[in-house]
Amino acid sequence: MKRASLAAFMAAFLIFAGALEVSAADKLSLSGIGTMDVPKNITFTEGAQNALPFMKDGGTKRFFIRKGMSDSRYYTMTWKKGPDFSYGWAMSHEAGIPFLQDIGEFKHKDDKPEAQMDIMAAWLNRQLTQQGAVFEGPSPLQKINDSRHPRWEGFVKVKTTEQGITYNEAYTIILQCDGYFTTLGIFNTDGDRADITEDVRKMVSKRKFPKKVTLLDLSKKGTSLTEWD
Repeated sequence: MKRASLAAFMAAFLIFAGALEVSAADKLSLSGIGTMDVPKNITFTEGAQNALPFMKDGGTKRFFIRKGMSDSRYYTMTWKKGPDFSYGWAMSHEAGIPFLQDIGEFKHKDDKPEAQMDIMAAWLNRQLTQQGAVFEGPSPLQKINDSRHPRWEGFVKVKTTEQGITYNEAYTIILQCDGYFTTLGIFNTDGDRADITEDVRKMVSKRKFPKKVTLLDLSKKGTSLTEWD
């Protein structure tokens, strides 16, 4: 099913009005998530997209920063083939103690990093279920048994309505811990375009994981939240 005319207008505005400079990079790298080979006909351009479901919250980036997340990386996705012009986005955010505080789990601030990740995953699962997300298995996000790269992964579809128009959004979601920090990664695609969505899911599943964080890395890392603007 094709996107409504409003979605087509937004895609055209983002690309042809010069809001973002398109570059055909072969690789997509998200901090804390990994590096991926971008499928043919798909383009990821650095910058946050004005995603419709997050407009009432001031945009995608501001929504997650208000949740206490930091150290973000955002990309807008476009797809250059087919009868319509589909689009999506990808992002990663570090989810630490400020996020635990926002979700009412500050008592876990001294827990081990992987235990904190599990708390965050449980909260996300509750939120997605309450929003009516459609998923397979016992929960939206499921824990992956990988001692080298501890993480939760999931795929959901969520229907949202804006200005009387219903959108079928697909989300590949990852919570990943590097031994010290947990990162939330999200890949959004048009839920009505199964071909594009599957290409992105395969891209994510074949990613090269980032290296483990070391004490030297920690000594170079800032701790203050500076992304409010």
